[in-house]
Amino acid sequence: MAKRSITFTYLVWTWGFFLLVSSVVFVFATRQAERAVVVEAEQRARSSLDFVRYLLRERAPFANAEALAATVDALGEHMGFRLTYIVDGRVLADSAVKPADVAEMENHADRPEVRQALASGYGQDERQSHTLGRDMLYVAGTFTGAAGAPAGVVRLALPFSDLRQELGRLRHVLLAVLALVFAAGGLVAYGLARGMAGSLREISGVVAAIGQGEFDRRIHIVPARDFAPLAEAVNILAERVGSHVREIEERRRRQEAILDGMAEGVAILDAQGRMVAVNRALVAMFPQCADLVGKTPIEAGMSLDIERWLTGEIPGPGSGVAGRFALPGGRLAEVSVVPVAGTGEAGATRVVTFHDITEAASMDGIFRNFVIDASHRLRTPLTKVQGYAETARDLAATDPVAAAAALEVIGRGAAEMRGVIDDLLAAARNRFAAAATSAPATDALAVLRQALVAAGSLLRARGVTVRLVTFPEGPIPVPVGHEVLAHVLAAMLSHIPESAAVAVSVTEDAAGVEIRFEGPTSPGPVLSDAEVAAFGGSIGEDGAGRLVRIPRASCAI
Repeated sequence: MAKRSITFTYLVWTWGFFLLVSSVVFVFATRQAERAVVVEAEQRARSSLDFVRYLLRERAPFANAEALAATVDALGEHMGFRLTYIVDGRVLADSAVKPADVAEMENHADRPEVRQALASGYGQDERQSHTLGRDMLYVAGTFTGAAGAPAGVVRLALPFSDLRQELGRLRHVLLAVLALVFAAGGLVAYGLARGMAGSLREISGVVAAIGQGEFDRRIHIVPARDFAPLAEAVNILAERVGSHVREIEERRRRQEAILDGMAEGVAILDAQGRMVAVNRALVAMFPQCADLVGKTPIEAGMSLDIERWLTGEIPGPGSGVAGRFALPGGRLAEVSVVPVAGTGEAGATRVVTFHDITEAASMDGIFRNFVIDASHRLRTPLTKVQGYAETARDLAATDPVAAAAALEVIGRGAAEMRGVIDDLLAAARNRFAAAATSAPATDALAVLRQALVAAGSLLRARGVTVRLVTFPEGPIPVPVGHEVLAHVLAAMLSHIPESAAVAVSVTEDAAGVEIRFEGPTSPGPVLSDAEVAAFGGSIGEDGAGRLVRIPRASCAI
């Protein structure tokens, strides 16, 4: 059921109240007016009755009964009343009845007003006339008589229809006034309700904007003092929510910078085994899927063994447990799982880390091969040297010439072993160099952002402002190790003077990558070139700042 608007509700209640009050006023006013009109009519009838009795005395004597009847008819006609002259209950004259029909009228001695007049001198009654068939107000008074007019009762009758017409006019006027007041009150109430509804819409609009992320919205003008606490509460809520959201966003950016700066691939899985967050390194490990978020491991291109291991089909993924699995492209990763405590079914439940151990495994293989080759290739010369050494020892006393020949063979064997060792060392160097060349590259931009986030608290405490003003889109692969580059950048940031402002820009071309720190610098060298020289890089000063040059990596991240 749809809820009614505040304007409609306010109007209904207001008009209902006005209708109730108007009804009460109308009923009370009409009753008072009716009572007032009746009282006025009674007073007018009584005054008229006194006036008729006065005129009858003034116009006496009357020659006969016909003259008396003619006078009564004339008075009734001129005064607008029905006038009746009654003697001992018998009607002698009636202004509303023809003179020929007066004798046939019934006896009026039992009329209430007549009985009251005979008893107290004045009588009054309201009823329907038997003669005229109309509601009448009867007023009767005794008449002491005059010449030609015997003593009796003079009765005056006023039709109630005249009173009702007057009361009807009063009701119509009162209804018109009340209707005007009702309409005016409704219009005023409608205006007030519209104003209140507009104020509520404005407040709800601000609240909705705050809910959509516009935390700088505020309510500055309130229509009435009653809305001030609500506006103040909304403004405080917006300020606090905005502060909390900014803090959460800052933490999220820091976490994203840290995750993107990690060389290890990281994925956060929900209770259904779908990835809710990944970092850049994991995307580089599985490039065949454009968007890993929302997918299961096998949908992201991971092997079935990884999927089964993470889902528990293969025993294993407890806290910190790691397993080794092959990745696309012939690489090898060590996968570890850490459960997240205190999360619901819809939240994150596990953090999975993929550590690329291809280089380490390659180094292990090279070392094993080196040991095998060395033992195999040195076994024969060593056996020869050992045999001739024993022969020389045995012949040293009896046959010096043969002993010397054996020593010569031992020398040649030693030279042969030296050559074998040199060849093995050269082969090992070549293999180690090839393994280092094929090692995964480091994203220089991600490491820089991670270094800025890590040094943020220290820089703010020293009043240092560092802004990353220029940088290319996407990752920047460099051959420098992650830890080495992070150490170099952290050292550069830590040597910025207090209260300094430094602009950091990152540019790249075919020759390599340049990370420039433009701003004040502390005197003296920060680091030697040895940190990055092994990778073909350099550290130096260029104009008003320091510059780190690093060649681009031959392989992608």
